[in-house]
Amino acid sequence: MKTMPAIWSGVMATVLTGLTACALDSGISPALQSVKASQAPVEEPLDEVLVGEFLFKDPRLSASGQMACVTCHAEEFGHADIPGTFLPVGGAALNQMGKRSSPTVRYLNTNPPFRLDTQGNAWGGFTWDGRADSRHDQAKDPFFEHAEMALEGSPEKPQALLKLVRSADYYPKIKAWYSADDLNKDGVLFQRVLQALAVYQRDDDDYNLFDSRFDQALTGVVSLTPLEKRGLAIFNNPDQGNCMACHTSQSAEHKPAFTDFGFRALGVPMNAMASNVLSDVTDHDLGLCRSGRKLPSGTAADRYCGQFKTPTLRNVERSAPYFHNGALVTLEEAVWFHFTRDTDPARWYGAGSPRYNDLPAKFHANVVQGKPFDGSWQPTGEDMGAMLAFLKTLNDADQKQPLHTAVR
Repeated sequence: MKTMPAIWSGVMATVLTGLTACALDSGISPALQSVKASQAPVEEPLDEVLVGEFLFKDPRLSASGQMACVTCHAEEFGHADIPGTFLPVGGAALNQMGKRSSPTVRYLNTNPPFRLDTQGNAWGGFTWDGRADSRHDQAKDPFFEHAEMALEGSPEKPQALLKLVRSADYYPKIKAWYSADDLNKDGVLFQRVLQALAVYQRDDDDYNLFDSRFDQALTGVVSLTPLEKRGLAIFNNPDQGNCMACHTSQSAEHKPAFTDFGFRALGVPMNAMASNVLSDVTDHDLGLCRSGRKLPSGTAADRYCGQFKTPTLRNVERSAPYFHNGALVTLEEAVWFHFTRDTDPARWYGAGSPRYNDLPAKFHANVVQGKPFDGSWQPTGEDMGAMLAFLKTLNDADQKQPLHTAVR
């Protein structure tokens, strides 16, 4: 993977300087300072949620000293990517672009374990390709990924990370909480770091709010507007939007997560920005079939190539860019793609370019067909406005900042 051109490195450096995860002269980010200011003195133990929050917001735990988990999972944007920043950029010099957008880490308490059903369809797991069994399992990789926090080592050799944890001014609080453990042992401390990050995202209320306008309408606190109701009707109508076929809008077990946790190949276009930066755009991200999951052997595994997990639509207005590769920048674009992918392919793939150009041709048969992709129903401008109005009712109450959503 080649480094980003100087102009983009400069842009990203400017963006990162303004983010909550950037380091100040003191070496502590504003996000981390906000945690520190409200906590008890160092000698008192934190509970496990606060241990995890310190770790999640500490940019020291990266090769650059400027990248934390919260950098790519920003609170003000639903704990997902920052809109308009293309794909996440990390690495020791903050000049390495990854291949995947950062999905929201909210509402993962509804996420089921990975499984294959009797028809061989895949469901559940964590991350875009479902490779992780739990938050604990997922948390181990970003510290060492070259385009993320980029520390030396690996989950099997985490000494560089642990050295930074032990030198943190909040480490005495960690020792106080885990006083029964021998944190001088690297394996023990590493497992407690992963555990704390998982518990923080599981138990902190900010990750499980269920307080959107949609949720308030379910309980009768507010009423959706006629436009929002029209959008919901289109969303649920199998002959129109058919969105609920993948983004389940009802649940008997909990408030709807707006995902069925299934895996599908949508044939999304190549990310144009990434194609200008990544060294080999023919090195396609094949998703589930390269996740390391135990799948049917040989060519039987080919059916999973190009499949990625269906994301939640909660806070979808806040979580641009869209799809696993961040190919589309606005919510309106992402919705239109579902209706015009096959009826107006030049809009998405470029005039004269092949369809599904981020997936090798031999896997094109995996791309999902049927409504809404078949073009049998096309929304009017008013229909689109109604769908967007409804989708915005899925924003959590803490998501206040207006966003620009015009189509490029």
